[in-house]
Amino acid sequence: MQKAQTAPVKDRKRLKSLAVEQMAVQALFERTLSQRGPFTWSDMFAPEFVNAVHNRLFRGASDAERTLSDGSIMQPGILRSVTGQNVIVGNHDAPDASAVEAMLRHLQSGFGRQTDPRRQLISSLAYHHRLAWVHPFTDGNGRVARLITHLQLVHLELEPTLWSLSRGLARRHQDYYSALTMADRPREGDLDGRGQLSQRRYFEFIEFMLQVCHDQVDYMIAAVDPSQLRERVIRAFRYNERLLQQGIRPESAPAIIALITQGSLPRNEIKTFTGLTPRPAIDELSRLIKVGLVESRTPKSRIVTPGLPAWFAQDVFPDLHRRFQ
Repeated sequence: MQKAQTAPVKDRKRLKSLAVEQMAVQALFERTLSQRGPFTWSDMFAPEFVNAVHNRLFRGASDAERTLSDGSIMQPGILRSVTGQNVIVGNHDAPDASAVEAMLRHLQSGFGRQTDPRRQLISSLAYHHRLAWVHPFTDGNGRVARLITHLQLVHLELEPTLWSLSRGLARRHQDYYSALTMADRPREGDLDGRGQLSQRRYFEFIEFMLQVCHDQVDYMIAAVDPSQLRERVIRAFRYNERLLQQGIRPESAPAIIALITQGSLPRNEIKTFTGLTPRPAIDELSRLIKVGLVESRTPKSRIVTPGLPAWFAQDVFPDLHRRFQ
């Protein structure tokens, strides 16, 4: 058994770059979920899905960035059951490497069979801890768990592109790590469940995660103040370099204001908000889709939804994407 190895601490510039890369990976998986036929709830817990998320998050990193403190190089998307590495995470002895894949299958069979949306939400938050507890990879498990939870919320159509669980966890990161650690505790007496781990602490973790979700939804309700939203979007359309470079007109700002406010709009209606005649309006909508401000499930979807890439969200919603330090 060896102590869990971690990648060296990165400088602020690299942390910012990693945050942008993670947003790109998140957007990729969101598009995949919306475009690839029926993705079942059980699929969202599959070991193959866990592997794919880890692989996508880290495959673009250099060997130096994936070099752990013991000198070994973390392999993206490779479970500990393959590498045979047993680790200690803080005071937690992670499950034996040989048991990792079987444990992930067991979690999938339990959490993935839920059909009621309320139970699915609870199962997603509960799985977040259990996935971190299994510690399936030598490094990067926290980022994987947070992204998978986000994608599960996307699957449930809870619109986590408009509110951010990850932001809430970043703002309360000490409470978050404390809740995770407490949920690792062994059973505390005969009235504390029937498994090896404390049921009471586990329930407290789930309640904490629900509280963070509620806090972030409340934050977004307050943030989307009509007058402030209008001013910030108009300012972004006038001065944001990315929008100017793409040739997007400042006069198209009302289209995005309406889309964010309504949550979705018919394609023809958002073109009307640009104030352009049909052909130029089609071209303008294409540019808005290209930069990520408008999302369309297919090239001809009748309904479009707002996109909030980090570079735009930071202009419109201050402190929206505070990352983990």
